[in-house]
Amino acid sequence: MQALSFPGYGRVEIIEIPRPALREPTDAIVLVTTAAIGPWDIERFFSVGEESVVPGGEFAGLVVETGSEVTTVELDDLVSNTVRHLSSNRTNQLFGSSSLPGGHAEYVRVPNADATLTKIAASGEERAVLAGGTAGLGVNVAAAAISESPEGSYAVVGCDPIGMTALITLKNAGNSKQIIAIEDHTARRTLASGFASQALNSNDTLPLEQMDIVIIGSIQEAPKFETAVSLVRPGGYIIFSEPYGPIRTTESGVALPGGVTLSAAAWPTNEDAKKIITAMQIKRLDLTPIVSHVIPLDQAQEAYEAAAGPGQGVQKVLLKP
Repeated sequence: MQALSFPGYGRVEIIEIPRPALREPTDAIVLVTTAAIGPWDIERFFSVGEESVVPGGEFAGLVVETGSEVTTVELDDLVSNTVRHLSSNRTNQLFGSSSLPGGHAEYVRVPNADATLTKIAASGEERAVLAGGTAGLGVNVAAAAISESPEGSYAVVGCDPIGMTALITLKNAGNSKQIIAIEDHTARRTLASGFASQALNSNDTLPLEQMDIVIIGSIQEAPKFETAVSLVRPGGYIIFSEPYGPIRTTESGVALPGGVTLSAAAWPTNEDAKKIITAMQIKRLDLTPIVSHVIPLDQAQEAYEAAAGPGQGVQKVLLKP
């Protein structure tokens, strides 16, 4: 079958590898119909020595094989996955890593299919593919912010697709004193302005009143963390959308205001994904602004460059095998 690989820094190629087979009775094999390029995929795109990794943390497709112990999905069901997989020894694995091949391929093996796959409708496939990753993290980080300060003021720093999902979720909740968005990418800032009280460049004059909660979007660099620190009030919260975010700030050397708590969203579970898909179906959560490009798999180099730039107007890039 065809799959993507990274032969060098910033390079993608299509390779031929064996089609995956069932290994455990809890496995399923999915014929991929849509996949997304996530921040974890872009990180590997810019890594050296990742040629053996089949990327693709988020994917949707048709179930074509199931193990004898799979009970919640059947052959020909259209499904999407959760990016995180909890292995039998209780360790976290992400699809698209060296230990678990992802969905930027024609087929993908899904361990523990009952806890990893969610049935979806064909009409919403290109948004439902995000439920177990991008959308799940955005919704979870917004929920964490609301839990800590139900009627607080919020800032979202980094309006990438995860940050945008958080922004949309916060606005939908409708109980905030103020929501501001910080984004240096012009097109993303323009998009964010429809969901925030203010949408600013990090070099603009920031609000004098500091925020109760500051949410940080995906793949953060030190300057964005510095912006977050400047926005949060003493005793407030900085919440990362990605679970490994706080670990990456330990070497930044940036001093936190007194009493500020660092935390992170949890990886979306199968139950989280189901709730998000239902919210999409009943029009409570509209992620249409998040998906900007759908590109054939054979144009993967261009797709990854667009997603990694990101280019003008680029939000979430999907691939079609």
